[in-house]
Amino acid sequence: MNHTLCSRPCPAVAATRHDFTALRDHLAAGHRCVDAWLALADLVTVPAHRLDCLARASALAPDDIELEIAYLEQRLVIDPGDTEASGALRAARARRVLMGHKPRIFKQMDASPTLGSILVEMGALTAQELEWLLEEQAAVRRRGDQMMFGDVAVSRGKVTPETLARALMMQIQRRVSNDAAPRALGEYLIANGLPPERLEQALTEQIYLRRVGRRETLGEILLRRRWVTRDQLERALAQQRQDAMSLFR
Repeated sequence: MNHTLCSRPCPAVAATRHDFTALRDHLAAGHRCVDAWLALADLVTVPAHRLDCLARASALAPDDIELEIAYLEQRLVIDPGDTEASGALRAARARRVLMGHKPRIFKQMDASPTLGSILVEMGALTAQELEWLLEEQAAVRRRGDQMMFGDVAVSRGKVTPETLARALMMQIQRRVSNDAAPRALGEYLIANGLPPERLEQALTEQIYLRRVGRRETLGEILLRRRWVTRDQLERALAQQRQDAMSLFR
């Protein structure tokens, strides 16, 4: 029995995609065929059967964002109150938008969730608002200015500083749970004992300050509030620099 994954597009399915029996026989012969399951999904009329076909297709092509979205949409057709599917669908649509804007090198180097996708997952942005904000950020950069995505979102009135700080904390927590190497200063400070709620408060204050044109580093805010000592901050900064330089060795 053949258990190999069919190429896409599958030549066998291209000739029989409207023939239910031929598609079923193709799969019964042991072919692991995404296109066959998708063709069956278009032919069946029972919503639960279509969901099963999409689930099987998506399992064979886990990196296909369009398949993932189709599967999640079908879950919501069957159960509009499925909050898990609703959140996953928002996140998937956000990833689809970001795929068109994030440079390939960063896609390969960093699999952690983007800030924009987290804001969509939180329900703070729609996928359409995310795409618009990314275009706004690109326009700012074309004018020669550098502006972080979060600052664009706040300045355009799409999210509040508190919401942005919460999303930044979620991004850090996701990276930690994925065993990703620390990257931002806040991650190093948390690793060395800074309570996450204090980091979130400091981030919120920093965002508010940037809105009125005051540039104060996260370290300066934490020192001013006496939430870290200068020795703790310098150790975290030194570790951050050392890890950054190790990438070039």
